[in-house]
Amino acid sequence: MKKFIFILVITMALFLTGCENNEVESNIFPLAIGIETEEESRFHMYAAYPDLEDPDAADDALSKDAYWEESLDNLSEGSSLMSKESSRNADMNHLKVLILDVQMLDDAENTEALVQFFREKSDIAWNSYVLLTDGEMEEIFSEETQLNSCLGIYLEDLLEGWENLRYDSLITVGDLVSQYYNRNEILLIPLVSIEENQPLIDSFAVVSGLRMTAEMSLDEVFESNTNTLLLR
Repeated sequence: MKKFIFILVITMALFLTGCENNEVESNIFPLAIGIETEEESRFHMYAAYPDLEDPDAADDALSKDAYWEESLDNLSEGSSLMSKESSRNADMNHLKVLILDVQMLDDAENTEALVQFFREKSDIAWNSYVLLTDGEMEEIFSEETQLNSCLGIYLEDLLEGWENLRYDSLITVGDLVSQYYNRNEILLIPLVSIEENQPLIDSFAVVSGLRMTAEMSLDEVFESNTNTLLLR
């Protein structure tokens, strides 16, 4: 249902032209966000959003991404810089996936900055799925990726296509924030990498106390008796 609503919004954006104050036309809709650390306590944020200015967008609005990236001192600067550089407001309410570099979970200050960002961004979708990657963020958010849809839609479909996992077992932004305060559960978070210019998920990070402690293959997770990615 949420995907249908978003497609409807994008379709409206393509046909509602000539209205200077139209809210849909003045927005960009990041469907995938990536965050990694840099030296000197800095962050690097990536975004992929439907390229509505592409000539083929009228035929398939969700077939191609535009990309944005920037180094930040503070994560809260991300959406404002994205809006400034695109001349459109960055609307995070339709976010599908958040991809974090595993190093974001290795430092307490990084984790605190991440949670603070979520709490300050009232428009961000807390039901967005969380994935991890290990040093491959630049390759994931790249025009070299060969997909038949936007990155966020592609990854969301990949995650929800696992029939032998419960729909509600995938970790969301809300789950991650909850664990920052409670830390009473072990999370299994999908690890995404790039192979032949396509995102691939073939393993999961075992995250305890918001720290990655081990790795499990996709087969090991599917073959386990637990059948949930939230272990109590």
